[in-house]
Amino acid sequence: MRPDLARLEGPPFLLDHEYPRYHSAKLEAFAQEPSSALLSSALEPAGVRAALEWLWQQLPHAPGTKAAPEPNKKDLLELGKAAALRVQEDLVLMHGTLLEALWVCFPSHWNPLEKIGRSFAEIHNPVPHSEKLRAAQHNVARAMSQKGPFVRYVWGLTFDSALSAHPSRPMLLSGERVYFRTERQVTLPLPELNRSWFLIRVYVAPVETVANSPERRAALREALQTMPEAHRAYKPNTIAAYRWLEAQGFF
Repeated sequence: MRPDLARLEGPPFLLDHEYPRYHSAKLEAFAQEPSSALLSSALEPAGVRAALEWLWQQLPHAPGTKAAPEPNKKDLLELGKAAALRVQEDLVLMHGTLLEALWVCFPSHWNPLEKIGRSFAEIHNPVPHSEKLRAAQHNVARAMSQKGPFVRYVWGLTFDSALSAHPSRPMLLSGERVYFRTERQVTLPLPELNRSWFLIRVYVAPVETVANSPERRAALREALQTMPEAHRAYKPNTIAAYRWLEAQGFF
């Protein structure tokens, strides 16, 4: 695994017609899943507050919605929730190499409880072929907090159309329709605070709307066929969905 960070061209937050769906799903997650909003026990309150107040000034205004009321700035967890509800992205705050706070409603098969307060290297330890990335954690964290913004994408296939793939949900290895799940990951630097925001925008769409031409289907098939064995083992739902698509003659 490599950082694969590219310079961000365009806005960090993307609002579209599905905002109400994301907003409702986030409200449900914040109400029912305690791990969706977490602060590290080692956080520095003043730094987190400054990072949140900076972020609040960057948030777009969702079309067709009323201006959000001023959040309770004394409560860092609630301030972060208010920010997260204004956008379709999940929010992660890094302090150097450490994950200091998060508001994550749509994790992709990872538990936020297992990541909060951990280092960049510890967070990525389960990911196959991440040795070089973990070894370079200080350089990566420095780039995230001092440079950018940057963007990268990760993707997979799934039988589940839900935005959240929290590990408390069963991983579907069979079904009647396959979805393309991708994350647009954006870093926003806060150099004076030695912090960075890590934004995660999850998209889930029927695979036929993404691989919608012979060229795209061929590219998807090649990517799946050449996926390293360690990554295939790491993404059993992607491989199960790929085999189902092959059996259906999708490619």
